Amino acid sequence: MPMRWRWLDWPTAARWAATFVCFVGVNWLLLANAKSFEKVPSFIAYQDKIVHFGIFAVLAGLVRWSMPNFTGSVFLRASLVLVLIGYGAGIECIQPLIPHAGRSFEWMDMLMDGLGVLAGLWLCECLACRQPSLVICGTSGEGEGNEPNQPVAS
Repeated sequence: MPMRWRWLDWPTAARWAATFVCFVGVNWLLLANAKSFEKVPSFIAYQDKIVHFGIFAVLAGLVRWSMPNFTGSVFLRASLVLVLIGYGAGIECIQPLIPHAGRSFEWMDMLMDGLGVLAGLWLCECLACRQPSLVICGTSGEGEGNEPNQPVAS
């Protein structure tokens, strides 16, 4: 008899696959040799910090999107935030240890990573509250008293 994984259906597996690809991309972007980005034009001041913020906002949103049944307590939500911020801090700590990468630890990068995590999770929660029919963050919009096409009792 095959084992059923009730917590992992195909849409959820596809979400986790997309999140995994994003994690691989983040690792490459943030741990690659700094010389590979020398030819990228800088259009605005602090472009590097904005990129850190955006990368971690998208990453946090994808992680939250990958957990459609996550209706966790404050402790679980705080744990998710701490794990993602810890991931950003870990990358910042590893960067100067990679030989010939030309990378360094920067507090502002770590701050922008953390703010991006908070913004990404907040945006995901806001989208789920405004559009309850979206299954973006685990709410399906169908709950008690919300069933579509129910006859009205007379």
